[in-house]
This record gives sequence, C-alpha cells and structure tokens, in this order.
Amino acid sequence: MLTRHRREEGAVAIMVALLLVVFMAAVALTVDVGGLYLRRRALVNGSDAAALSAARTCARGVGNDTRFDSAESAADFEAQANSPITTDELAPTNVTYPPPGGCSIPSQYGHVIVRYTSEQALYFAPVIGFHHESPVTTTATASWGLGSNNPIPMVLSNLLAPGTCAMPPNGTIPKGQTCTFWYDNDTLNGGNFAFLSLNPAGWDVPVDSNCSGSSSGGTSTLTKWINGSLPVSVVLNWKYPTYVCTDTGIRGVGGKGGPNSQVWSALNDLIGQTRDFPINWEGCGSAPFTPCPPVPGAPTQGTIYKQGNIDKYDIIGFGSMTIQRVYGATDPQVQGTPAQDYVCTGKVKNNTTIPAGVYSWFDLAARLTGGPCQLPPSVPVDTVNSVSLQGLNTPVDYTYDTNGVTLTTPLTEQKNVNFSLHMNATFGACGDTTLHDRSAVCVITTWQGSTLDADFPPGTDNNTVVRLCDLAYAGSCLDQRPR
Repeated sequence: MLTRHRREEGAVAIMVALLLVVFMAAVALTVDVGGLYLRRRALVNGSDAAALSAARTCARGVGNDTRFDSAESAADFEAQANSPITTDELAPTNVTYPPPGGCSIPSQYGHVIVRYTSEQALYFAPVIGFHHESPVTTTATASWGLGSNNPIPMVLSNLLAPGTCAMPPNGTIPKGQTCTFWYDNDTLNGGNFAFLSLNPAGWDVPVDSNCSGSSSGGTSTLTKWINGSLPVSVVLNWKYPTYVCTDTGIRGVGGKGGPNSQVWSALNDLIGQTRDFPINWEGCGSAPFTPCPPVPGAPTQGTIYKQGNIDKYDIIGFGSMTIQRVYGATDPQVQGTPAQDYVCTGKVKNNTTIPAGVYSWFDLAARLTGGPCQLPPSVPVDTVNSVSLQGLNTPVDYTYDTNGVTLTTPLTEQKNVNFSLHMNATFGACGDTTLHDRSAVCVITTWQGSTLDADFPPGTDNNTVVRLCDLAYAGSCLDQRPR
C-alpha cells in the first residue's frame, strides 16, 4: 500500500517571518532601550549639575553671579551644559522647589528640587507599533548648609593661644587682631598636635564612635589637606555638636625639624593666605573638661576624652585667619633675650668735670675711664639696682631714673662712679618659650572673623557647603539636619 506524505513547502518562510518579528523586537529592545538608558544617564548628570548650581545661587542670593538673574536660569545653564537637553525642551519652570523667598537674599540653609524632561528618539520601536520618541524625566535635589570648604585640619583652642586671643563663643576677637598659637602636644593632653581628620569616616561621627578608618593615613594626605591639593568640604551641626576624630599618629611630632616636618612646611607655604581653622569647644572647667552648653540653647557637649587623651574634638565653628609666620620652638625669632644685669664701674676722666645737667646712662659712661663698664643695648632700662657717685648724695646732689642721672651738683675729676642696671627678659615673636618643649610649633596669624560672630554673613562661598541629597533619607539634606 502506498503512503501519502504531507506537503511542508512554505513552513520555513512562516517561521522566518515569525522570528523576524522577534528579532526586530530584540533589536528595538537593545538599541532603543539602550538609547533611553544613555539619555537618562546624561540627563541625570545634567539635573545634578542644575540642582547644585541652583542651590549655590540661592545660598549666595540672586544677583551675586551676574550671569544669572534667577536660580532657574542658573539651573538651566548647567542642565544644557551637562546633558543633551535642548532649549525647546526646557520648561518655563524646572526648579520645582525654590526655598521661601525665592532666593532673593543670601541664606545659610535650604534646598532646591529640579525636574527636567527630554525626548529620546526611537529607531526600531515604531516598526512594532511604538512611538517615534519617548520622554525621559529626571529629578535632583541639592541642599546647602553651614560648613567649610578646604579647612586647615588643625583646631583652634583656648589652650593653644593663652593670653592672646580668647576663642568664641566665650571670647570676642577684633578683626585684625594678631593671634599666636603654640601647637604643642603636651598642651592638648595627647590631642595629636591638634590635627584632626577631614575624612568622611572621621568628621561628624557619633559620640561613641571608635573612629575606625578615620585617619588620614599619613603625613602625605595631611599635607594635601593643608595645601588644598586634596579638596574636602565639611559641615557643621551648630548649635549641636560636630564630633571629629583626632588624626592618630601624632603627625606633628618633632616640630619643623622632625620626621613629619612636611606638614609644617605646607603650613609655612600658606603665609599670606587666609584659611579656615576649626574651632574646638573644650567644655567647662579644666582638663579633662566637663561637658556643658557653649551658648544658651545649645545642648551639653564638649571634647571627648579616652584614657586621659583627646579622642574627639567638638567643632562648633570655623575661624578665618591669615597665616603670617610659622616658627619652630628653636628658631631664633622666638628665643627672645634672658634677664640681665649691667654693672658699670669707673672714674671721672682726668681734667674733666661733669657739670650739672641731665645725662643718659650712655652719656655718663662716656665721661668715665677705667672699668669694666657694661651697658644695656638701649634705654630706658627696666630697673636701676644701685647708683653711687663719690662725694655726692641723693637726692640733694643728684637723682636718677631708668633713663639716666640728673646732676644738681657737678661731679669732679677722678671721682668714683658705680651703677647697676637691670633689663628684664624679653620674649620673642611667640611669647614665653619656656612653656613649650622643643617639638612645639608657633603659628602667628591675623584674625579675620568666625562663623560664630554675630555679624557673620550667610551664604558665603567659603562657609557654605552645597551637596546633592535625597529628602527620603533623614539627615541627607543639610537644611533638614538638627541644628
């Protein structure tokens, strides 16, 4: 019996047609979805830049940058500069959350939200029924708050500047005042020569943090923080505490001539520049200090000690200072002169009579012969120990003071003259060096103000930190943090 076979001509064509549809869909998915992803990635960059620009404009106050007449124009400029969005795609209002007041005046805290939409062309998707374009929308949030950009990682403390400048908030330092700081590890109770961490892991840490990973890792990083080649921005919680880990390893040991001298050299290279220094709140009493509120309305806080040494500083503000000099404890500029007595013994010269009149100690000595006669470098002296003029009595015949002698009776030839003068010890450029060891370093500065001053202006570039943030995460935006 014959078997009949089914005809299968055309089956392959049907399968190819079906697979072609799948293939085209795959191409559309690969090319068009990839294009959508790239457009979104670019638009995210543009939105982030736009949010940061709008936030900076709001912090400064509109008009600070003459290129922009509003936060909106500042945002749109950066959006177009950093993404493929076109002018036609810019909505009339892309800053969807301007702060109260519309950024008309400088402000210290706030946030903005921007929203941008751009059309991405689809090349294969229309073949299977999709539109020729698809919108891509992104949003970004940026906030600003009090802090410092590229501060010096060395604290200011009343312990470091005794008698020259009383740190705010308890003290008030006039602008232009010369402030001298001795960075001596002994003075700070093991505070690592006042060096602190600018690492994210070491700045604004919980009070009980073990400061793991906070260290600079070496003098190289510390030096880059000082000279600004490693930029960093840090924020403040004032009036709440901002706890910052010390930079371990005693980075300043040995002073300007020690193994870590490069950090002091970096500071010396900044002479003439004005930089921010973090202000530490020790607490109340004496070391180890007792935590207490630095100002009314602030919570109890203060430097954190661990086993008798400083573990964390409590940074409450930033002092702006112009660096004038950096000296080591053994530099001649800081040595001064010791206390000294000067004794002069002689006789009035032959055939000479010193007539009545006023004579400085130098004038009197010039009319004597014999000796020895030691004279101070200058007059007036600090104290006159004794004066003896043979044959004359004081105050009838003569009187004296720190400048010299006044004769009312002439002093004749060959009469003996003796006087002893005293000059007190004089301090060098940095005051009393006996209070510090040979590894200490003296930094002389000119005070320019602080963030704790009543007249501190809000929104300044140096003390305003601008960051991207997410309102969904508590504390992410600087204006939403406790302060």
